[in-house]
Amino acid sequence: MGLDAGAVLKRSVLCPHCNDGYYFTLRAIADNPELRCPGCGGPIYPRDSVNQLLLGDVRNILEAIDSAQSASSFISAHPRLAV
Repeated sequence: MGLDAGAVLKRSVLCPHCNDGYYFTLRAIADNPELRCPGCGGPIYPRDSVNQLLLGDVRNILEAIDSAQSASSFISAHPRLAV
């Protein structure tokens, strides 16, 4: 079982209520319709029009991560490359 880079790598998301940026994992940003600001507790909606560029970027990164992780697990299954 490998490490899911999307559950570890983070991006900053701006809270519209307190106007501060807070880090959330890539998977949290892409998979949740609502995030909670750690500073003020207010809702942050990744799918809002303000966050569309961020959400698109995060989804592209996750697609690349998922492709690389599935390719590396296929390669590491080779008997000569297995550790």
